[in-house]
Amino acid sequence: MEKKEAVEIVISAVSEYIDDESVQISESAILLGNDAVVDSIGLVNLIVDVESALAEKDIEITLTSEDAMSRRKSPFRSVETLADYIIELI
Repeated sequence: MEKKEAVEIVISAVSEYIDDESVQISESAILLGNDAVVDSIGLVNLIVDVESALAEKDIEITLTSEDAMSRRKSPFRSVETLADYIIELI
């Protein structure tokens, strides 16, 4: 899987949680913190949705792990960092 495809999967999942259709989700969209496009419950659901989308492509990975949670910079900060983390795990 290339990064572009991982970004598309994450953006598609994020878009499910955005009520405002005028909001365009990009690679730089913030997923964690004050300016996040999703709330904490939305982030949990997003992670599950991304894992499910990957499973449909026969890619079985778990995004939440001790490694992910203990990193100095969270892989869940933005669409881009999550896509990078997906590629790293694959």
